[in-house]
Amino acid sequence: MKIQVKLIIGAVIAVIVFMIIILLPNERKLLLRDINSLKESVEKEDKIKVLRYISDDYLDGHGVDFKGLTSIIDEFFKNADSINILMSGLKVKIDSINRHKTIFAQCSLGLRVIAKYEEEKILVFGGVIQPGSVFGYFKKKDGVYKLYSARY
Repeated sequence: MKIQVKLIIGAVIAVIVFMIIILLPNERKLLLRDINSLKESVEKEDKIKVLRYISDDYLDGHGVDFKGLTSIIDEFFKNADSINILMSGLKVKIDSINRHKTIFAQCSLGLRVIAKYEEEKILVFGGVIQPGSVFGYFKKKDGVYKLYSARY
């Protein structure tokens, strides 16, 4: 009787572990989801959704902070008739978790941004032959990965 109970408990534990590992989304998948949602929000020119994925303490290597980035987004959305973003070679990595249980992550990708201005397509970022190299640095806050810095 005791062996049967142990086998049943072992089987239940194995099923629970399987569900956690296989069925629940992992952090890499969540980061990819948020990167793709950010891309779609920019293409739809939805500033509120875009800012959902940008950290309030954003600061990149060019000295652009959250306020400056918001101004760039406003100007870009105001002037562009349509936006198309092409991503290639997207790689994501979960870096660490700090003592406040904040998850840090990064991505690298090739990026090409094409916008339509007054019926003309213009290459806004990236090259004609090769996309521009971008590195994004994220931290998870309130269940969402937010971009807090970038190199481009």
